[in-house]
Amino acid sequence: MVVRLFIPGPIGMADNGDGPSRMCGLNLIVHIPKGSIRWFKFLNPRYDYGPHGACTSANTYTSSEQLLMHIAKPLGHLWGYPGAFDLRALGLLFCVIVAFVFMVFAAALRGHLIVRLLICVALFVVVGDTAFAGYSISPYSELAGLVGILFVTAGAMHFGGSTRAKQGGLLLFTAGAVLAITSKTQAVTLVVPFAALLLLVRVPLSGLPLSRLRGRFAPRLLPAVAVLLIGVSGVFTMQTQMKAFEPINRTEMIFDGVLGHSSDPSQTAKDLGLPQHFVQYKGYDWWAAHAPEKDPQFSEIANKMTYGNIAGYLVEHPGVATSITLGGMDAFAAAHPDYLGSYPATTGHPAGTLESRLALYSDFSRASGRALIPGLLALGVFGFFWYRRLRDNPRRAAFVAVMVCMIGVVVAQFASAVYGEAIEDTKHLVYGVFAGGLAIVLTAAAAFCCPPDTEERSGERSGDRHARHKAPVPRVADTIG
Repeated sequence: MVVRLFIPGPIGMADNGDGPSRMCGLNLIVHIPKGSIRWFKFLNPRYDYGPHGACTSANTYTSSEQLLMHIAKPLGHLWGYPGAFDLRALGLLFCVIVAFVFMVFAAALRGHLIVRLLICVALFVVVGDTAFAGYSISPYSELAGLVGILFVTAGAMHFGGSTRAKQGGLLLFTAGAVLAITSKTQAVTLVVPFAALLLLVRVPLSGLPLSRLRGRFAPRLLPAVAVLLIGVSGVFTMQTQMKAFEPINRTEMIFDGVLGHSSDPSQTAKDLGLPQHFVQYKGYDWWAAHAPEKDPQFSEIANKMTYGNIAGYLVEHPGVATSITLGGMDAFAAAHPDYLGSYPATTGHPAGTLESRLALYSDFSRASGRALIPGLLALGVFGFFWYRRLRDNPRRAAFVAVMVCMIGVVVAQFASAVYGEAIEDTKHLVYGVFAGGLAIVLTAAAAFCCPPDTEERSGERSGDRHARHKAPVPRVADTIG
């Protein structure tokens, strides 16, 4: 990953305008070197401290990304990067995280060494793809979400292992889920697939202070606590959202989304309860020079900017809903936004140049086009029935369950981005695109790296062997573990 990100020169993602609110968490402002451009065209990795009072709660986007920045900051100083903070330090931290995740991932695999190595290579093809790698050196909060989803995947793969493996996997899963959900407001929907997976999990209390607890629900205690923490993190994310952002997505969804996809904007405006002259803002977002909120009468129709109004219209007009869905499928297949440069100006690349050092998965995504989403949904349905048929291989059951969970991430992110935001769909869909790639890798892992684990199941060293013989083993179709 170090080679992929830094050789022959660093790659990342240019700022689209979101950077200041994200970086204000550390009171940082960007340093623009000579010959560079602040927005869209060049990566500007160096940041300096801003003047006192420049960053307040009103202009700071709260995100778990700030935790990663605090951890990465010493790495930047260690490697001699100038300024108060350098985004390349986040890239170095990402390399360390990837090494850890691959170690945990590989530890869950069984079978022939060559096959396990090929599965790990496939995982790197996804994780290191152009569609995702650049977020590790960028001023965006998506890196925290991508890392969180990686933790969730690696942790959940151990739900079919020994007691200690399940306990450690649950810890990593919970940490990853919280990290992902608190990365950005749009990630709150991930609570649903993460919590759904935990409903299937049983984690014995052996070796823990709570090990004296007995009964049918004792193995459900730790997963229940994890669900509670994940739910609380979702509430926290919603409560700490920047107030200035609250009306933006709804307004953009109406004018850029619904009106933008309508064949009869005048009638659509009437159905939404908008004055006819607001049709002129069809296709415009909040940041445009000719934006709807700049209209003198906008305050009179602000109460129409609601998701209830949007949902009611789409239900009654399936043609518009279909058009929005197809547009979202195109954005999903694109995998990587094409308007954000990848290189610093000092590397000599022309403004806006996009890197493509490793783009196998994003090329596959673009080649699949609109068939990708239906294909992933079909994979999820197949995984659901596959899981229900598993009886004697809890490891494979865990792999299949987390694969279905990743398809759930695809669905949750598609719904929240396509029907809730209407702009920058490809960037806002990155968690779903990433989860789709992981689901494909997990399917291969379940098929080829899960032989019957008889020796592990009979030789656990976790101290719960006696309890295993006393209690009946539940059907894998009902629980994992």
